Amino acid sequence: MKPVLQNNVIINAAVLSADDVTHRRVICPACGKFEFQMWPEGWDAHAEHRCEGLTSGTPEERKKEFKSKLKHLFK
Repeated sequence: MKPVLQNNVIINAAVLSADDVTHRRVICPACGKFEFQMWPEGWDAHAEHRCEGLTSGTPEERKKEFKSKLKHLFK
């Protein structure tokens, strides 16, 4: 698949590869709300506290869930 852009931001990251999204503006593929200015910068803080696409309780559990769901987007 190819990146789909909306206002120069990738909105379909969940179906792409790490090479497609690294260092690009990306809408969070877990919650679809947060905009990463440069993927994956800041993923851990977003996952720990704000990502509405996660169900785990503690910050550490939330980070593990995020990485597990989206492991294909990390190098």
